[in-house]
Amino acid sequence: MSLFSAVVQSACKPLAKAFLAAIALGITLGSVPITALAQDYVPPNRGLPGRREGGGTRGCWTSAVPGEQNRLTAIVPAQNLGYTLSEYPTFFVYVPAAYAEKAAAAELILTDDQDTEIYRTSFSTGNQSGILRISLPAEANMAPLEIGRDYHWSFALVCDPNDPSGNLVVDSWIQRVQPSAELAAAIATTSPADLPALYARSGIWYEAIASLTDPYRQPTDGAIVTQWQNLLNSVGLSNIAAELPIAPPNLSQRSPQ
Repeated sequence: MSLFSAVVQSACKPLAKAFLAAIALGITLGSVPITALAQDYVPPNRGLPGRREGGGTRGCWTSAVPGEQNRLTAIVPAQNLGYTLSEYPTFFVYVPAAYAEKAAAAELILTDDQDTEIYRTSFSTGNQSGILRISLPAEANMAPLEIGRDYHWSFALVCDPNDPSGNLVVDSWIQRVQPSAELAAAIATTSPADLPALYARSGIWYEAIASLTDPYRQPTDGAIVTQWQNLLNSVGLSNIAAELPIAPPNLSQRSPQ
């Protein structure tokens, strides 16, 4: 059993409006505005079954207000498959306040393409709503993701620890890919501010979104806010595109025995 950091990020709509109004966009990649490139996410040419959004109507969730703004959401492409370059990637989930207030705990499970469990962790959400950022732990005695292999991940809000049938679940797929020599060279020579656009147009979803979150710890750049919103809009998540991650506390998690 080992601990690792899971970053929970809350949402703040008023900040989004203020940032967008305050700062003009001036960052470019070559001669093309970075915001345009960040919006042009290129998805994989295949998809896999999954449930990107989930809503509850029983147990703890009966009093949650229905509607698309109140759905538990895995922040993934509509194809339910996203690429990563990372051995230990980071997953993002949007938890509405109506569910966060009632959840007894949260759970992340990762399995391989043979349905063998690779990792499982449970933690308290602390009644915090917004964008949750959950990183796989390199120190949890688990092997890195294999290149070219599909992995399935699911996130659940636990209603009653004694009754898993009442859990609210979203799930998706991830595949680690080997970057081409051209992409690897571009990544090595691209500034951090321009990396989200490069990842997005290269179809590397998990790095595209992860590379946009660190600046939110000091959310002062309207261009970053716009890139975040464009990226989510480009995969059909406009209903939560205004939700902005901000500075998180750390949560303790555990690996399976």
